Amino acid sequence: MEEIPGSNLFYLSENGFLIISALLGITIIIGILLALSFFRKNLTGKKLMLFGAELIFLGLIFNAIVDYKVRYPSLSFLTILLGAIISVIGLLSKD
Repeated sequence: MEEIPGSNLFYLSENGFLIISALLGITIIIGILLALSFFRKNLTGKKLMLFGAELIFLGLIFNAIVDYKVRYPSLSFLTILLGAIISVIGLLSKD
């Protein structure tokens, strides 16, 4: 069977997956810290609830990808839990 030209661009090694996973985690943590520290005055309850919904959706995506299920089995649960907590905080906040 012949190899399709350019298919090597989409090959992901094990180390590449670990690096991408680490970068994704760092990006999420830095985003939450920046949102809660520097941009605190711009956050309303609706924006917090939307951010929580995005985290819940991200947790569902983590649950659908088999590599995340095998390597990080609790990642989807923690992301959905964090999204639910942030959504409740947004729901209870007074604008």
